Amino acid sequence: MTTTLTGKNQVTVPAAIAQQLGLLPGAQLDWAVGDRPDKIIITIKPTRKRLLEEVRAIGRKSKKPGQDPVGDLIRERVRDDLDEGMMK
Repeated sequence: MTTTLTGKNQVTVPAAIAQQLGLLPGAQLDWAVGDRPDKIIITIKPTRKRLLEEVRAIGRKSKKPGQDPVGDLIRERVRDDLDEGMMK
C-alpha cells in the first residue's frame, strides 16, 4: 500500500493495516531509520493498559502460591507500630 507525505509531514496509516494491527486513535508509533536510507522502521508502542498487564503478569509469575505480600506488609507495619508504642 502506498501513502503520501503531507506538507505537515503527516502520513495516514492505511485502514486495512490499522485494522489488522488493532490500531486505535491515539496509538503511538515509534519511527526509526532502517539499515538503508530509503527504509523506515515503525514500531507500535504499547498502551499504558498493555504495560500494566505485562507488569501484573510478571508479578503473578514471581509470586509463590500462598504468598500474600500486601498482607505481609500490613502485618509488618502493625508490628512496627506496636514496637514503637512499647518504647514510649
